[in-house]
Amino acid sequence: MDAANCIVETYKNKRSVYFAVSNLLPSDVLMREYNKEYHLLLIGVDEGELIHKDFGVFHVNSAGEGSLFKKFTGPSIECYTHCLLVTLSKEDGSTETIFSGTMPFYQPAADVSTEAPIEDCDGSEQGWESIFSCFCEEDAVEIFDRQRDETGARWCRISKIDQLPQSLAACSDCIERYGHYTIGKCEDRWFVGVPGRFLQKEQPCREQGCFLLWQPIRGGEKYFSDLSELTGKLQEEIFGYWIGGIDKESGEVLPL
Repeated sequence: MDAANCIVETYKNKRSVYFAVSNLLPSDVLMREYNKEYHLLLIGVDEGELIHKDFGVFHVNSAGEGSLFKKFTGPSIECYTHCLLVTLSKEDGSTETIFSGTMPFYQPAADVSTEAPIEDCDGSEQGWESIFSCFCEEDAVEIFDRQRDETGARWCRISKIDQLPQSLAACSDCIERYGHYTIGKCEDRWFVGVPGRFLQKEQPCREQGCFLLWQPIRGGEKYFSDLSELTGKLQEEIFGYWIGGIDKESGEVLPL
């Protein structure tokens, strides 16, 4: 990071972070004039889900300098992708990234070639019937913020990806990159979510236009209020899912 220094260390199951910065607007001025405060965050992905560690308010003194040292626990340090210094609005909770740096030990998954044939699931509805039978309300996870989820569905992760429904074969590279996909159910409607960021290169089946709805993983929504704000650094940093509806008759994925 320019004008910033971040050191993250790990020993067994304990981690520590040291962060120092200079040439910033002092915290008291930021609060007085803009009603905002600085926060230091680590964000990343653990088993395909967005994780973030908020170290709370980061203080910058009158000379424009600040530093922080804290110990923390949680997922493996290799899961964290970015270190962020953001401003957090006290009025509406919106954030703006001031500094963003990629964690040097993060190893992003290599792009997966789709040249190898994909074996489809057996069964009707292009293989969805067996997937639907795996859905269990007790295993449902809060992937999205319930108030922001446009589907209103309950979601389950599907980690068995060696055999995909036929309608997902074309986006197998996206699914294999993150090691799973999700299915959602709301009353008699079914949905499928393919993990990826709000980037054209991670939009599954883009040419077919069947995955048009994108939603951030729970916790990601607090970094922006509208998708029009999700540009530049945020597009690289915030993970989510591309979502389509499932036609129960044909098994095809339909745009929402």
